[in-house]
Amino acid sequence: MYIYKDVQGIIIYVGKAKNLKNRVHQYFQSPVKLGPKTAALVSQIKTIEYIEVFSEIEALLLEGKLIRKFKPKYNIAAKDDKSPYYIHITTGKYPKPIVNHLSSGSVAGPFLNGYVARSILRQFRRVAPYCTSITPEKPCFYTHLGLCDPDPIRYKQNIAKLKKLLKGQFNSVTRELKLQMTKTSKEKNFEVAAIFRDKLKNLEYLLQTPVAADEFIVNPNLADDKRREALENLSKLGKNLHRIEMYDISNLSGTSATGAMTVAIDGAVTPGEYRHFTIKFKGLDDVSMMREMLTRRLHNDWPKPDLIILDGGMTQLSIVTWDIPTFGLAKQEEIIFSKSGTKIKLEGNNPGLQLLQLLRDEAHRFSRRLHHKHRSATIK
Repeated sequence: MYIYKDVQGIIIYVGKAKNLKNRVHQYFQSPVKLGPKTAALVSQIKTIEYIEVFSEIEALLLEGKLIRKFKPKYNIAAKDDKSPYYIHITTGKYPKPIVNHLSSGSVAGPFLNGYVARSILRQFRRVAPYCTSITPEKPCFYTHLGLCDPDPIRYKQNIAKLKKLLKGQFNSVTRELKLQMTKTSKEKNFEVAAIFRDKLKNLEYLLQTPVAADEFIVNPNLADDKRREALENLSKLGKNLHRIEMYDISNLSGTSATGAMTVAIDGAVTPGEYRHFTIKFKGLDDVSMMREMLTRRLHNDWPKPDLIILDGGMTQLSIVTWDIPTFGLAKQEEIIFSKSGTKIKLEGNNPGLQLLQLLRDEAHRFSRRLHHKHRSATIK
């Protein structure tokens, strides 16, 4: 999020960008190219401030929160009740989310266009299913996709979750899903437990590190603070952790095997440093594949890592022959293993563990992308 202030320190514009430098640069060019309204805005900018967030969803919700709170002069579209969009939840037995121009009674907004509002709802629907059917009592097409649940009790629970998500109460929804997953698992209702597990994964993937908009407003440096805290939590694994690398293998019965290296620099995931590996080893031995990948990586002249994490446990750590601090992250219980067999258990909300989990999920995704590409080539 970037915030323009005038000479009096009053917020006059709020915007969002994936690349802050490129976006801000667009404003500071010849007035002839800007147009009269943008030129007027630029002429009044005295200072620029920014708030870094962790995901696009958080940026969208925070933008609406900031515009609603400060009513910036040049966020004209968001001030005019005929232009901005808001998300409402209807009443009745089967409440539904709707998007309109009315600010009164809204759950989230303002959004500068309806596409943004509907996009947020579509993404949250995988966590909190809702119905769009005229006859919600009957299972519809979306029921089979897990995007609608006609059961009245579960439906109300899902709408309650949706409201919390739209208000940025991500941690509350995460706790609810974990409790429901644990409860149904203990009751041996494993199919339902799997549904809650999938919803939890969808939410974690969507948000990466769930943080409410209000937290960013209270502490605009929250992203930096979280990164520093993550590195402090991981200091027992190594000192001066400037560069952390995570490794993962993807294959199907030993065929089309690929590997991936994902990287965090100073606690920030850095996709530009990711690397793919096409594994040459033939067979079903994941450990040999991991050894090949690390051998090739360490013979490369890329920057030296300060910490290496392998996806797996003691079996994967058997390949370690180098002097760089190396650990395994076992997914089932999220335990960190050292080569000596020491187990390190970090709490689920530990920023250090969350950073490693994010790197691992990125490694899975990145490795599978090349794996699928290879498999597609063999099918042809």
